[in-house]
Amino acid sequence: MFQRNIIRRRRETPLRGWSRPACPFDMFAGVAEHMPPESSVEEIIAANLVRNYSPHLSPNTREAPSTSELRKILLIAAEDMLEAYLRKCRTRRILENQSGGGSTSPNRQDEYAVVDTVLVKLFARSEKTKDLYALLQEPHYIVLPEVETMLVENGQYNALCELHRQMGSHDKLLEIWAKLIDGEWSDEDISDPVGAMVVYLHNLNERPDKSATYTQLTQKWALWLMHEKRVPKEGLKLLISSRSSPTRTSGRRHQNNKSISNPDSDANLDAEDKNLLFGIREINPTAALQYMEYLILQRGSKARDIHMEYATACIDELMGYLQGEEGIEKLWRAKASSYFSSSSSLSSSSSTSPAVTSSTPLPFISYFASTTPDSPSKRARLKTLLFLQASGLYDVSVVKERILSASDGPSKPTKGKHKPLLSLELAVLESKLGNHRAVLECLVREVGDGVSAEAYCTGNNGPGSNGGRQVIPTRLCRSIAENTEGLGNWKSVVIATTKEASEEKGVANGTLLRMLLEVYMSIGDAEKQHSSRIDQEQVQQVQVARLLNSQGVHLDVCDVIQTLPSSWPLHLLSSFITRSCRRTLHTSHEGQILKMVSLAENWDVKERTWSVLREEGFVVEEATDGGDDIKGGEVENIVLNEKIALSPSDPPPVDGLNKFSYELASAYCTDEDFEGGIVMSRGKEGRSEIVILYHSCNFTYLQ
Repeated sequence: MFQRNIIRRRRETPLRGWSRPACPFDMFAGVAEHMPPESSVEEIIAANLVRNYSPHLSPNTREAPSTSELRKILLIAAEDMLEAYLRKCRTRRILENQSGGGSTSPNRQDEYAVVDTVLVKLFARSEKTKDLYALLQEPHYIVLPEVETMLVENGQYNALCELHRQMGSHDKLLEIWAKLIDGEWSDEDISDPVGAMVVYLHNLNERPDKSATYTQLTQKWALWLMHEKRVPKEGLKLLISSRSSPTRTSGRRHQNNKSISNPDSDANLDAEDKNLLFGIREINPTAALQYMEYLILQRGSKARDIHMEYATACIDELMGYLQGEEGIEKLWRAKASSYFSSSSSLSSSSSTSPAVTSSTPLPFISYFASTTPDSPSKRARLKTLLFLQASGLYDVSVVKERILSASDGPSKPTKGKHKPLLSLELAVLESKLGNHRAVLECLVREVGDGVSAEAYCTGNNGPGSNGGRQVIPTRLCRSIAENTEGLGNWKSVVIATTKEASEEKGVANGTLLRMLLEVYMSIGDAEKQHSSRIDQEQVQQVQVARLLNSQGVHLDVCDVIQTLPSSWPLHLLSSFITRSCRRTLHTSHEGQILKMVSLAENWDVKERTWSVLREEGFVVEEATDGGDDIKGGEVENIVLNEKIALSPSDPPPVDGLNKFSYELASAYCTDEDFEGGIVMSRGKEGRSEIVILYHSCNFTYLQ
């Protein structure tokens, strides 16, 4: 019989591969007496081989081929027996837990940890991957530091990831995925380590108990993924999701989902955004440009340095495409030349009947977006145009100078027949500076875009140097963003500017249209290289006729007639002059109608109040003492006041008629002058003059 007392023995692990040299555990005293003195199974096998075969085998039992093979067989058998025993232990534990008789005492948990940890090592060494995964999916007490080295040595990275995931070891789990992404490790059971890392970080970032540590961890590995040799796109998405998380959104929200910023929190977020932008710029400049786009479009950043850097980066990107790829420059030159020629051809085809044009050409940006094949260079140019038009927080002069000063830049004016490729960008910048004539000359002479020029002249006339006018209207920007792949974030983008605008109104529409007319008139002298003088004059005539027909309401007939050459045929102006005369005659007739309506209203009031006023009567004032109102040869100004005849103690008579008379006078009068009870006023809308005696209610209507 075994003794009942328990003794504590320190025994070495029974199998090789156990990392710790000694592991104390409790056993019965009787069992301890019969335990072998060897510290491991290998020592037991070696001792038995020496006892049975030495010195019969040469040179010795360790180096002899037969004993070496026998040693391997005995070790495998020992591992199989140990595995079978440990499986039975786990099965018994599961059955006890199901029946409710399982124990959770510390001693039993230590026993469970030994069983599960040794089983993991056995499965890893024998490459029993399915059994290993099944063990990890069940409740276990595995000691992770004990099995980590064994799993790495045997390439069981997926099992190690699962253990780290269960234990909450975020850093080590992400490091394993990082080695798999870089190709340092490989595991066929992890087919997409990038996707696994991104999903894990995204879920970590969306946890309800999210802390600043999780955010920093997400941003750290997002920056790691944004390296050019890895997956910058996924890293940028992950970083944006961490920045746009609800727990990090500052301020409150409108019903239309537009934020009302909090100045203090916005300052902190701007500092964080700038720090992240600095880190991204060092890793991947292209990703830094995309992150700035996110800050401007989605986070609504109003930092001028970010807007300025983004504008500069967009211009540099365009220059890189034009200078680095000759095919892009040729394609854009062909598009510009084709648009200019098609605009002139459309005008020439309408020269036989210039008063009514059959169709109107598209704006250049619409033509470019619809006819140019989809490519990164096309999206880069459209994105640059949309940003330059929408934002007002960058230094326009610096950006303009950057375009013009580019070495061998295609935007410099050339002496050949081709137009500058970035003329539309320059027109947008000139509009920001308020140089209206430069805008119109650039659009008409260099781009040939008369549609955009007319839209610019008839746009908003708000405060500021350019009156809020746009070379690319907001509706057109939205249409281009919707119809161009890759520009979905630019839909309905309104970038508010914090620049204080002047209270004075900008240049009136009529002034700009006259300026545009002058630009059209100067085309014949400045643009002779594209066609003959006769053809150019025909194009010029049709463009002017189209302008007069579409915007003639803002132009004066006399100014137009004096501006146009006397040699031009009269039928060019027939429609414009006819419409102008009709508008003038209509305005004159409308004034006469209003005058007669006012007269009729006055006579109607007189007719309805005549009998009432006659019954009201009047008060006769007697002459003052001294006879005539002449004293010392001077005429004294006497104010007629019916209240003189009343007693000072008696209040002035007030009845419904007097109240009605006063309200009637107020309704028909604008400039009132109450002096001595007399109301003198000029009627509204040029109506006849009314003289009203307040308390006597005497109404006199004078034409």
